[in-house]
Amino acid sequence: MRLSSATFLFATCAALALSGCDDDAPIVTPDAGLPTDAGTDAGTGTDAGTIASTATITTSHPSEGETDVYPLEMYLDASGQTPVIAFRKVLTLTFSEPMDPSAAQVTLHDRTDTTAPARVLTGTWSEDARTLTVTVPRTEESTRPLEVSTRHALSLDALKDADGRALAAATVGLGGDTALDFTTGERDPELEHACTHTLVNTPEAVTAGRTPFDFPPDTHTGHARYDVTLRPVETGFGGYTGFISDPENAEHVTLYLNQQVPTKVTNDTAGTDVASVLAPARFICAGITHTVTFTSEPGDQIHLFQFGPVASEHIQFVLERE
Repeated sequence: MRLSSATFLFATCAALALSGCDDDAPIVTPDAGLPTDAGTDAGTGTDAGTIASTATITTSHPSEGETDVYPLEMYLDASGQTPVIAFRKVLTLTFSEPMDPSAAQVTLHDRTDTTAPARVLTGTWSEDARTLTVTVPRTEESTRPLEVSTRHALSLDALKDADGRALAAATVGLGGDTALDFTTGERDPELEHACTHTLVNTPEAVTAGRTPFDFPPDTHTGHARYDVTLRPVETGFGGYTGFISDPENAEHVTLYLNQQVPTKVTNDTAGTDVASVLAPARFICAGITHTVTFTSEPGDQIHLFQFGPVASEHIQFVLERE
């Protein structure tokens, strides 16, 4: 049995019968007053928040260090009596483990104009507490939520994991700090114009032709939004629609698609293929993910769009010609 320091001292004095024992400095055993469980972990335990979280960012939109981020998103705000097109910017971060859903505040900093006040925003956690969605509204001074051509930092210092631990700058996956850094680009008026049609136009329903000789429906009206029903093909769905070029002028034509669709453009009058480019679109509204662009020659020439194969039976696009 382990003796207390006082008992040990008394026993020693009695055994040696030292008259000066009371004046000696007390002998302190290694455990005297310092039990291994008493306070040695104080301030370093999980509850004290000094041990950093092991949570990491698995995905984020935008991604860390991304440039040319579109400074706004367009959506149809139906909260009032009359739906209106409004602007916002939605940021998302997904973590490797559940987080504390009661801690959802982040701070948005303008790194280009350091005099601009920081904006404190409250995000919304997913049901599994792993994905935080932060909606950046427009400011009172501007119609857009984010300034163009500006470096931004979204500080995550207030977030905690499920055990109440703060994020670790070295391991969270944000370039050595706890802020999501990204840079906005310029706006694209043509893309925003097409998004307007995506949000408010009632789509014109057409059914694609099975072959070029199956009387493909016309899809050449500028500013129109088309909903195309494709035909079953060997590996999904596909089909043809038609386009007629301007009688007098060459035109730059863009199809703003709601999904990635392999698209071939053919000048049926001339019997030649037309060079076209399928490319991802900068995200600005839910109805546009990709574009197909080509130049049409004048002269009322008949063109064909060959879509597919794709997994979806329906595709939508807004057509713009200028």
